[in-house]
Amino acid sequence: MVLEKSVYSRLREDILSSAITPEETLTEVKLTERYGASRTPVREALQRLEQDGLLERRGKILAVRTHTAEEIVDIYESRIVLEEAAAAKAARKRTDLDVRLLRAKYQVMRSLDPADGPALAEANREFHGLIWTAAHSLSLVRLLTGLDQQVRRYTLTTLTHPGRWNAVLADYEALVAAIEASDATTAGDIAARHMTEALEIRLQMYAEDPQRL
Repeated sequence: MVLEKSVYSRLREDILSSAITPEETLTEVKLTERYGASRTPVREALQRLEQDGLLERRGKILAVRTHTAEEIVDIYESRIVLEEAAAAKAARKRTDLDVRLLRAKYQVMRSLDPADGPALAEANREFHGLIWTAAHSLSLVRLLTGLDQQVRRYTLTTLTHPGRWNAVLADYEALVAAIEASDATTAGDIAARHMTEALEIRLQMYAEDPQRL
């Protein structure tokens, strides 16, 4: 029998990779067949994913949340606030190891191909994760991880938008310097501006083609 955690993880990954789309309805019967599991772990996985914000109810039916401009603004505005808080706290609470890890990841990011969207997105998530870790705040990590899960449902990354990757690298260089200098105000300002610009690009992408986020 498949354990509940495995069903949750597999279903979550299928949602994030768009293997399951908003057009599909998610029933216990369908998912027990898909994952070879009993109804109890499937039911619990569905409940968790609804709590994570990856699923929504349409009457009595559960489905993957649809992309809307309102959703994009909601997710990014929340993340702007939290990323600012995490960066500021990282500047106050970081260790020397935190700074070394951030600098090492930044150097890796500089070597990436700006046209390789998946590689940029993965490195970017890892960099943000290091900032969250440097904040030494479990509550911030949990909140930001939840929001990041929702952003990961967008199949296109903002990082390949013309000129964006160079701007990201400039932001991150300045952000690491501010964190190393324990300058919480500057670190928070950079993080907030960085995410605000990401929101503007995401909305532009949505306006150009709502089906290709």
